[in-house]
Amino acid sequence: MSAEGTRGSRAGRWVGGLIFAVGVVLLVVVFALAAGAFADIPAALGEGEGGSGSNLGGALAATGARAALLLVMAYASSLLASKGVDLYQAARGSSEE
Repeated sequence: MSAEGTRGSRAGRWVGGLIFAVGVVLLVVVFALAAGAFADIPAALGEGEGGSGSNLGGALAATGARAALLLVMAYASSLLASKGVDLYQAARGSSEE
């Protein structure tokens, strides 16, 4: 293998590892956002701090929208991490096909 080919593989491994790390960091951010977004649901539903519960439909709609958005963000970040692993394996010269 030439020195140029080795340098390209090394750069590909670094880029693949970096993309994987960014994907994992984004997954952690999504989990943190989920914890924060769903922590206030009992109060929004009227179970906390003297709420009347009159806006139950609105609170449930907002919760559903949050869940859908978090699902999309989790899917996108896991897809990004997967592509990082694929790039790393391709740069490494994996012979599995």
